[in-house]
Amino acid sequence: MLGFVLVILFYHLGAPVLFEPDEGRNAEKAREILVLNDWITPHGNFHAVLDKPIFFYWLIALSFKVFGVSEWAARLPSALSALVCVLAVYFFVRRWWGEWEARWSALTLVTSAGFFVYSRIVIFDITLTAFITLALCAFYLAVQPDQPRASWGLCILLYASLGAATLAKGLVGILVPGMIMFSYLLLTKGWHGLTKIRLLPGIFLFLLIVTPWYVLAEVKNPGYLKYYFWDEHFGRFATNQFDRSNPWYFFLYVVPAGLLPWACLLPVTAQHYWRQARNGKTTWLLLWAVLPIFFFSLSKAKLPHYILPSFPPLAILIGVAVSRVLAAAPANLRAGFAVSWLLVTSMFIYLIAGLLHPEWLPRLIRGSMDSPAPLFWFCALVSLALTLLACKRSTWGMNCSWRIYGAQACGLLLFVVALSEMMILIAPLRSAADIAAKALPLLTPTTQVVSYDTYLEGLPFYLKTDKPLWMVTYKNKKKTFLGNFYVITKQPEPVSRWGKALMDFEEFTERWQNFDQPLLVLVKEKNLRALEQRVGSATKRLAADGEYVWITRP
Repeated sequence: MLGFVLVILFYHLGAPVLFEPDEGRNAEKAREILVLNDWITPHGNFHAVLDKPIFFYWLIALSFKVFGVSEWAARLPSALSALVCVLAVYFFVRRWWGEWEARWSALTLVTSAGFFVYSRIVIFDITLTAFITLALCAFYLAVQPDQPRASWGLCILLYASLGAATLAKGLVGILVPGMIMFSYLLLTKGWHGLTKIRLLPGIFLFLLIVTPWYVLAEVKNPGYLKYYFWDEHFGRFATNQFDRSNPWYFFLYVVPAGLLPWACLLPVTAQHYWRQARNGKTTWLLLWAVLPIFFFSLSKAKLPHYILPSFPPLAILIGVAVSRVLAAAPANLRAGFAVSWLLVTSMFIYLIAGLLHPEWLPRLIRGSMDSPAPLFWFCALVSLALTLLACKRSTWGMNCSWRIYGAQACGLLLFVVALSEMMILIAPLRSAADIAAKALPLLTPTTQVVSYDTYLEGLPFYLKTDKPLWMVTYKNKKKTFLGNFYVITKQPEPVSRWGKALMDFEEFTERWQNFDQPLLVLVKEKNLRALEQRVGSATKRLAADGEYVWITRP
């Protein structure tokens, strides 16, 4: 089982280039920790950027320090966090339900499309999910009636995980697990459980983990704490100022999409729990699964990865139900498995059809699906065979657990491999890597790189620059490049140790005419004419990539 999970999580982990904007931004902030040797204040393009805590960047920076700066090293903390989630789910379920239930739960989690994709992206939320999962597993074990008091080791795991979650993404790291734990104690009238989890030493450990960095960040960046705990949390939750709004029902279709292909088994899962007597374990899982979705549905800011903490309990609910139904009435699963594989088959048939009619595919992936065509054909045939196998009555006899589990695991291994290959193909279309590659031969030690009326977050990462790019934009948009801390708190515009690197068009025109070092300017083709009009001269075209062009002074 462990080998299977490792293959899924680490297969071609570093093969896709970094996606814009999130992966490029997060990987570059971690790289700049090493370049600047500043482990307190996160920097983007060598300017302080204070929208997120630094812990996740620490993990990436340590990975860079050990393995070198690369896409693989940047994604390693996410993959390891996903591995922690899967292992925590496996051991938690084996402890409370049994071996087969643990196997099915772990398989469900690691092969759910949403969880799998985010486990391979440089993003905060999978690490947050890992620590929340550890904390909630430890808490549930600690408050059970069969032990008078939780062990010190279990309590350390609980509070250290809560501290790490809070250091990874702020107050959500304590609010989300806190409301789950509180609701469970309320519904089960288990308040005596609080006497078992060593509250006072635990709170001290939590504060010992969380407080030092926040204090140091405030000392180095006055006003940070007020901004972060008020605007970044309350403002993001209650207002639209962060431009992340979606309708209240947004997660009602994000969750099923993220659970594919296992979402097809949700009806039989719901039927299983509806029929059985309610117990504390089911209540715990339902609270764990539903409350984060409910909480973020109330928020004005909604993004798909916000509800990743709900995926481990959803996987457990599905995995336990599948295992129990397989043991009692396996034929009841026939329709769910058949539909799930029919859905996967349809996806591959659609991709194959897109090879013949590219206009049927989204514009983003047109023309990039030719090389994996044999893989898509093979996956389509395998998934079709699994669909037919699921439809056969003889497949669902008693004692079919190993047969069904093996077929599902092998088929889903192909499914996630195909997803990985698609990510590899799509990534260059959403990355700064190819654009940077065109610039690298043009750079000299004195060249100043300029991003004109556009900005790719991963460009400094791929240029391996040790000084800021000049960013040129409209006067009222300048501070948005530096993050919400400078916009909302009306902080003075920062100046890097290399001088002013953020400028409007008039300031750049003066630099263009008087700067005595080479300039290498990235501009969109559609904006090139406007640039030439502003600077009052023609430009020299050096290289191009898609809609972007590299130019310099003639």
